[in-house]
Amino acid sequence: MVDVAVVGAGLAGLCCAVQLEQSGLSVQLLEAEDAPGGRVRTDQTDGFRLDRGFQILLTGYPELVHHFDMKLLRLRPFAKGALVRHGGRFHHFSDPFRGSLGTALSIALDPVVSIRDKLRLARLRHQVGQGAPADLFRKPELTTRRFLEEYGFSSKMMDRFFSPFLAGIFLEHELTTSSRYFQFLFRMLAYGDAAVPENGMEMLPRQLAVRLKSGTLRTNARVSALRRNTKGFVLDVVNEESCTAREIVVAVDDRQARFLLDSQKGRNRPLKDQVQWNRTTTFYYAADRTPIEGPLLVLNGDGPTAGPVNNAMVLSQASERYAPPGMHLIAANVVGRAPQSGSQIELLERDARTQLQRWFGADARRWAVIGGYPIVHALPLCTHAEWQQRNPRPVEGVYLCGDYLDTPSIQGALASGRRAAQSVLSHFL
Repeated sequence: MVDVAVVGAGLAGLCCAVQLEQSGLSVQLLEAEDAPGGRVRTDQTDGFRLDRGFQILLTGYPELVHHFDMKLLRLRPFAKGALVRHGGRFHHFSDPFRGSLGTALSIALDPVVSIRDKLRLARLRHQVGQGAPADLFRKPELTTRRFLEEYGFSSKMMDRFFSPFLAGIFLEHELTTSSRYFQFLFRMLAYGDAAVPENGMEMLPRQLAVRLKSGTLRTNARVSALRRNTKGFVLDVVNEESCTAREIVVAVDDRQARFLLDSQKGRNRPLKDQVQWNRTTTFYYAADRTPIEGPLLVLNGDGPTAGPVNNAMVLSQASERYAPPGMHLIAANVVGRAPQSGSQIELLERDARTQLQRWFGADARRWAVIGGYPIVHALPLCTHAEWQQRNPRPVEGVYLCGDYLDTPSIQGALASGRRAAQSVLSHFL
């Protein structure tokens, strides 16, 4: 018998377990996969580090300083800007307030979007930086697309920059994501860095996992059912010894959480709303030379009809550890598609490579595919955003956490895990 069993060792579950254990409770953390991390994992293939889907860390997230030693992550920032592919050439689009005077002038003169749009962007940057981050979640809520259109941005600005840039973050092309969440993210991007840990995104869950006591984390432990007894709960684990706990935290996605909670026969169902998940596919290529200099994000400013790739990046330009010596790692990201059959994946990759050849020339034909990650449940769609997570204790003895309950981000996962731990402690102690 432990005080609390946490089901799921993604960022939310890890954060919750660490906080509970540091507060003096006995904890068992059960993870179905062979390592912690959930959707934040990194595979090593032939000397390359492949994050499971293109992911970034925004250094301005308020939760980070509470849970991580930022120096130990050895973050490698991306360049303050992007290359927009439009009309057969690349245009440099960046924040003129965070570069040299020469950079600012070149951006002002580049015709990819108008001066008026760039001035509106500067005004929006200033606006979202006022007050506390929580204040942004009290503003009127629209879709992101409607918010930007009502703000006055032109169709060129929407099509050539905002649509591909935000689609790569939200993983949905229509920009139906909450305008509150957009403004929060825009603040993070405007006043912080976008980065990756030197050794891959998996360094985030690893840093949390090492803070747990020996034996707290059980991997390859898939929970198949929850049962109440007179002392608390019994958690049935596939082909393993069951776990008994006074209280439980369910830190898996909504589908798995609903399955586990429904296994308690005769109980009210605390999860009634179905979460809509956005999907994506990332193809990783190995190249002996980089197609662009610097860790710049490349955006498809010609729209989806120009090809499936929404954005691409040479990750080894951010951190050399992503590729073996003398090689480069290129990530090409498709938004809204995650084919599951081998033939469909091959067809999508062929279309992606054709587009990359138009962008970068004949060299792209020789790039070797070293990884493909079609992810059906990549990010929950966020049409409504609040600063405080919804009730993490929907029924007695059961707590929920995960980014689908907060905002679809590392920030949301950590905040949700922390609040679930606080709720446990307030009822337990």
